[in-house]
Amino acid sequence: MVSTMKMVDTKKRTEQSESVSGVRINGTGRRTFTLDYKLAVVKECSVPGTSVAAVALRHRINANLVRRWIVRHGRALLDTKPKPNPAILPVTIEATASAAEVKRRDRSQARQRRRGVGAGIEIEIYGARIHLRGGIDVEALRSVLEVLAQR
Repeated sequence: MVSTMKMVDTKKRTEQSESVSGVRINGTGRRTFTLDYKLAVVKECSVPGTSVAAVALRHRINANLVRRWIVRHGRALLDTKPKPNPAILPVTIEATASAAEVKRRDRSQARQRRRGVGAGIEIEIYGARIHLRGGIDVEALRSVLEVLAQR
């Protein structure tokens, strides 16, 4: 009696794996997945009541690999909420002065500095006006503006 053995190519691509978009099989038979495909699987797992193992089986992927994708790419899905626009402070620009006015203003400011009166800053935010005169602590000003911007 002669027995015949049938040879099977284990590296052969199946029709289903070729038809799935986002999955490529290289020459060694190893599958690689595109970022869009990974994010789609992670999004599918994020539905309440969904089993990660069931989603992995449906896509013919190891559940541990899907869990790794959830950790790596889950933050990207959480960060899709639109961020609020930063508050824009109103700025008033005055017309340029003549050269004589600039010189006069510079002399006046120099006199004030000699007398101990420093330059001032005026900020108008949320209907409140803040006047800062004399020496200004930059860190304190930054802290105040950050608190007001969060309001």
